[in-house]
Amino acid sequence: MSQPIGVAPLWEVVVDHLDRVMAVAKQLLTERSGSEPVDLWLWEHSERVMRFTKLIAVLPELADSRADRSALAVAGLFHDAGWTGHVHHGNTERGRVLSRPTNDIQRELGAALAEDKVRHLVPSETLRRAVEAIRQCNDRYTELIEAQILAEAENLDEVGTMYLLRQFRQYQAEGRPIEQLMAIWVRQKEYQYWDARINDCFRFETTRQLARERLAAVDQFMSALARDHEATDLRRVIREAGLDPALAGS
Repeated sequence: MSQPIGVAPLWEVVVDHLDRVMAVAKQLLTERSGSEPVDLWLWEHSERVMRFTKLIAVLPELADSRADRSALAVAGLFHDAGWTGHVHHGNTERGRVLSRPTNDIQRELGAALAEDKVRHLVPSETLRRAVEAIRQCNDRYTELIEAQILAEAENLDEVGTMYLLRQFRQYQAEGRPIEQLMAIWVRQKEYQYWDARINDCFRFETTRQLARERLAAVDQFMSALARDHEATDLRRVIREAGLDPALAGS
């Protein structure tokens, strides 16, 4: 089995039987009842976070951290598994999965699921560190490097275009109009919400800069969304032709 390492090639297999671990996680995170369609939302988020942890672990500022990348892989796959219990027991609709921050109780459920589902696939020390990373990733003062990297990976997945998809999915489930999505984005910019979040939530300068770049891309997208929704490009063409858009009755 692999051992904790520092910088390593990205193509290196970080967990023996990783494919089996991922298969177990995917089955758990896409579990459905009866004839319900498969919902990949939670699985795809977790798989992205797992990939992000491996990349973040080799950033220059973490070169000497010797983070256990095997533990990071397991933690990334199961860190949000606690949501499955809420869906299974009818406490949360599928459309609202990940619609709010994962709380400590859900983290504990995710840690317990990791212990139960993959204990036979990874070394005990790797599993222990993975479970502790899940339990501690909500603690901004944690000193466990795997928990820090896991939190950084999740925060990075919660900014940028993935944020828009998450918000849109939630609004659709709640029957809220797209105008609210655009209005909230404008307010967040006015109150510098994202600046504060980046400063508070990200530990490493590299990921802070990446978060800013992702948000700049979101700003461009939201401008395009507002243009398309309000037909400002059509109105401009009509005005340039010397006509009044009000003639269209709007």
